[in-house]
Amino acid sequence: MLKKIETFLLKKSSDLIGIDIGTGTIKLAEIAVKGHQPVLKNYAIIDLPDKTVENGHIVDPEKLSATLNKLLSMTRTSSKNAVVAVGGRVTFARELTFPKMTVKELGEAIKWDVGKYIPYTPGSFNFDFSIIGSGNTENEMKVLLVASPLENIETIVKVVKKVGLIPVAVDIEPLALYRIFTDVQQQMVIDIGADFSQIIVFQNGSPSVVRNIPLGGQNFTQVIMDELKMDFNEAEKMKETKFILSQSNVGEEYSKVQSQMELVVSEFVQHISRTAEYYQQQNKNSKIDKIFVTGGGARLDHFTERLTAKLDFPAELYDPLTKLKLPRNLEKTHLQKVAPQLATAIGLALRGGGE
Repeated sequence: MLKKIETFLLKKSSDLIGIDIGTGTIKLAEIAVKGHQPVLKNYAIIDLPDKTVENGHIVDPEKLSATLNKLLSMTRTSSKNAVVAVGGRVTFARELTFPKMTVKELGEAIKWDVGKYIPYTPGSFNFDFSIIGSGNTENEMKVLLVASPLENIETIVKVVKKVGLIPVAVDIEPLALYRIFTDVQQQMVIDIGADFSQIIVFQNGSPSVVRNIPLGGQNFTQVIMDELKMDFNEAEKMKETKFILSQSNVGEEYSKVQSQMELVVSEFVQHISRTAEYYQQQNKNSKIDKIFVTGGGARLDHFTERLTAKLDFPAELYDPLTKLKLPRNLEKTHLQKVAPQLATAIGLALRGGGE
């Protein structure tokens, strides 16, 4: 059944919980909108048990429900209305060019030919579309087509209902991320997760290019574990505090670690550069001049500086708290540390702001 992007939202609310279910963690943000000022009421992050979510698919709904219940008990949220993201790895997004036509005509055209564009079995997915701008000629327009397997959406909804929440919306991560930005019209965003990342190019306020890449924060963690024979928790702590990427002379003990981590950075750069080249080939009069970095994996020390050194445009760690009012009772030091990890959850909760 054809759906407009707005119909993913079942009803509006000014007080929402955003829930971002990753591969390794669940992130939660509760936001109340008072007037024009969104207020961050609660936030929390909790690790997921192994083999709960794999490659974007929920493989153990019982474990997920139990973990989400624990997370809710930690935060004592007041709202029951929740917005949840459809995971990036199981979301298909593609920019298409069509002759100019009405929205109704476009809906009919996509409905009849959707099988040509989406690599899922017919009848097994929900899809949506939005006109995102003009084409390369005055008689063309660009359309963003997104789709996700029905099984995945239905499982997420069941889990949310089981823990006593009301799923008022199922969203996609690129749109959730866009809501945290105040000044992005034509920029690139890379959201670095645990084991994969999303590269998104925004054009005139809409996601124009969306790519999933098989790289994430755990690639850096694995390097430290392998080279220094550390366990996971030790390696995680070290990668955020030891300044390995920033030092010109790290000594023999860390030199192999540094060289291997630089190789991972170079892989990120290759994916970013290819995405930028593709976008600019399709949009001759557009130019990407900055990349914003967010997500839990973005907290690697000096990562954005290394990207900037290797790219033709600067990379900047983006603070998703920019649009929010922060109550006095929230512990600011810890919140600032984990803020990049909360980006998608915050964007989901901002869905209630009546944008």
